[in-house]
Amino acid sequence: MLEELQRLQGHIGVLKTRLAHLEHENTSLREEQETSNARYQNQIEQKNSVITQKQQEIEGLTQKLSETRGQFQQLNQDATALADRYSRLEKSCTDLKNRFQEILAERNELRAVKEKLLLDQRHAQQEIQRLNQEAERLTQKNESAKAKVEVIIQRLAILGTAQDQNAQEIQQLAHPTEVTEEAAS
Repeated sequence: MLEELQRLQGHIGVLKTRLAHLEHENTSLREEQETSNARYQNQIEQKNSVITQKQQEIEGLTQKLSETRGQFQQLNQDATALADRYSRLEKSCTDLKNRFQEILAERNELRAVKEKLLLDQRHAQQEIQRLNQEAERLTQKNESAKAKVEVIIQRLAILGTAQDQNAQEIQQLAHPTEVTEEAAS
């Protein structure tokens, strides 16, 4: 577009030069006509035709000049519109770039949060596993203690009638819900 503008400016300069040259030539022809009017009466028609031809050329060049000026103005308007569009596109590009950087930053933050949550999840699973093992160990220990208490209760029950009351109290301590249910019935 700039090349067209430069070319048009070059054409305008050439046209102006040619116009100035033609006007200068026209002026010199008129001066010759005035000085040689008496001598060259028969050449007046020839010079008039040359002048008419030159005027037609001038009119054609003037018309071309006005068309070129119109094109030049249109090109200026187009250049302005394109410059505006370019600045809007550049702004949009900058906005998109900024948004993309924000999205990348958010993605990185989310990755860090994900990694932290995965690590927390692993720790929690390990803790659950450890607690399950501890519960299993305690359950086994409890079962072992129950079995020992039941063996003791059976031994005390065998010992005799005098110690029945003590055995029942011990049994109540070992199985308080069973004894309460038996007393209620």
